[in-house]
Amino acid sequence: MTPETTLSAPSASGSSPDDWTARRFFETLVSLGPLRVIAVTGPSVFESFCEVTSFKIMNGYLNVFDDHYHWHLRLDGFGHLASREEVHERSGRKVLYFELRADAQSEPFLRIYLYRGSGEDFGEARERRFAAVHQQLRDGREIRLEGEPS
Repeated sequence: MTPETTLSAPSASGSSPDDWTARRFFETLVSLGPLRVIAVTGPSVFESFCEVTSFKIMNGYLNVFDDHYHWHLRLDGFGHLASREEVHERSGRKVLYFELRADAQSEPFLRIYLYRGSGEDFGEARERRFAAVHQQLRDGREIRLEGEPS
């Protein structure tokens, strides 16, 4: 499957292109790496650089395993997703990222940025893939909770 297909096609369940699930979002992240994931919990800000290469959904969690990290996302706590394109206040550089929330009114529990090194570009193809997703997610979307594969 090409990244473009992942970004615009209905999911395997036959839902519409406007229907977003955790599975569809993480399939999209595979084509957008490398990523910078930022989690804010109380007074702590944790940043991690990663790529999503594969994942599994089991027991109500989306699980990403890598040689360097394990990531477990409880699916019933991920109810809203939005994309952002902004200019970073201090650096003046464009930033492209996603905000994951429990619901539309909640503060984001994660921000997932497209990572690039200092002085680097995102890359034309990668920026186009983000733009295609951003057209659908800029105003935010509910995440449909889907069942686990049988």
